[in-house]
Amino acid sequence: GTSGQSKRLESIKINLGETGYSGGIQYRTHVQTYGWQGWKQNGQESGTTGQSKRLEAIQIKLTGDVANYYDVYYR
Repeated sequence: GTSGQSKRLESIKINLGETGYSGGIQYRTHVQTYGWQGWKQNGQESGTTGQSKRLEAIQIKLTGDVANYYDVYYR
Protein backbone atom coordinates (compact mmCIF):
# COMPACT_ATOMS: atom_id res chain seq x y z
CA GLY A 1 0.00 0.00 0.00
CA THR A 2 0.89 3.65 0.20
CA SER A 3 0.97 6.21 2.97
CA GLY A 4 0.35 9.96 2.67
CA GLN A 5 -0.55 9.76 -1.04
CA SER A 6 -4.38 9.78 -0.81
CA LYS A 7 -4.66 6.57 -2.85
CA ARG A 8 -7.89 4.61 -2.62
CA LEU A 9 -8.13 0.94 -1.71
CA GLU A 10 -9.95 -0.79 -4.60
CA SER A 11 -9.81 -4.48 -3.72
CA ILE A 12 -8.64 -6.82 -1.00
CA LYS A 13 -7.56 -10.44 -0.59
CA ILE A 14 -7.47 -12.03 2.86
CA ASN A 15 -5.79 -15.31 3.73
CA LEU A 16 -5.95 -17.20 6.99
CA GLY A 17 -2.69 -18.84 8.00
CA GLU A 18 -2.46 -22.38 9.33
CA THR A 19 -4.46 -22.62 12.55
CA GLY A 20 -4.80 -26.34 13.15
CA TYR A 21 -8.59 -25.99 13.11
CA SER A 22 -11.12 -26.55 10.35
CA GLY A 23 -12.79 -23.54 8.77
CA GLY A 24 -11.65 -20.40 7.02
CA ILE A 25 -12.23 -16.71 6.57
CA GLN A 26 -14.95 -14.97 4.56
CA TYR A 27 -15.19 -11.29 3.65
CA ARG A 28 -17.17 -8.92 1.48
CA THR A 29 -16.73 -5.31 0.46
CA HIS A 30 -18.98 -2.35 -0.16
CA VAL A 31 -17.79 -0.71 -3.40
CA GLN A 32 -18.45 2.89 -4.43
CA THR A 33 -21.62 3.10 -6.61
CA TYR A 34 -21.99 -0.74 -6.69
CA GLY A 35 -22.87 -1.44 -3.06
CA TRP A 36 -22.23 -4.71 -1.24
CA GLN A 37 -20.49 -7.43 -3.24
CA GLY A 38 -20.94 -11.16 -2.62
CA TRP A 39 -18.98 -13.06 0.01
CA LYS A 40 -15.45 -14.20 -0.94
CA GLN A 41 -13.16 -16.54 0.95
CA ASN A 42 -9.59 -17.69 1.50
CA GLY A 43 -7.60 -15.41 -0.82
CA GLN A 44 -10.23 -14.57 -3.43
CA GLU A 45 -10.29 -10.95 -4.57
CA SER A 46 -13.14 -8.76 -3.33
CA GLY A 47 -13.74 -5.33 -4.86
CA THR A 48 -12.77 -4.00 -8.29
CA THR A 49 -9.55 -3.39 -10.18
CA GLY A 50 -8.89 -0.68 -12.74
CA GLN A 51 -12.28 1.00 -12.27
CA SER A 52 -11.22 3.67 -9.77
CA LYS A 53 -13.97 2.62 -7.37
CA ARG A 54 -13.03 2.82 -3.70
CA LEU A 55 -13.83 0.27 -1.01
CA GLU A 56 -16.13 1.96 1.45
CA ALA A 57 -16.55 -0.88 3.97
CA ILE A 58 -15.36 -4.43 4.66
CA GLN A 59 -17.11 -7.22 6.57
CA ILE A 60 -14.95 -10.12 7.77
CA LYS A 61 -15.96 -13.33 9.53
CA LEU A 62 -14.42 -16.65 10.48
CA THR A 63 -16.16 -19.93 9.67
CA GLY A 64 -16.04 -23.45 11.08
CA ASP A 65 -14.08 -24.47 14.18
CA VAL A 66 -11.59 -21.64 13.76
CA ALA A 67 -14.39 -19.19 14.69
CA ASN A 68 -14.56 -20.81 18.16
CA TYR A 69 -10.88 -20.14 18.89
CA TYR A 70 -10.00 -16.89 17.09
CA ASP A 71 -11.39 -13.38 16.58
CA VAL A 72 -10.84 -10.95 13.69
CA TYR A 73 -9.84 -7.35 14.32
CA TYR A 74 -9.38 -4.72 11.62
CA ARG A 75 -8.06 -1.21 12.03
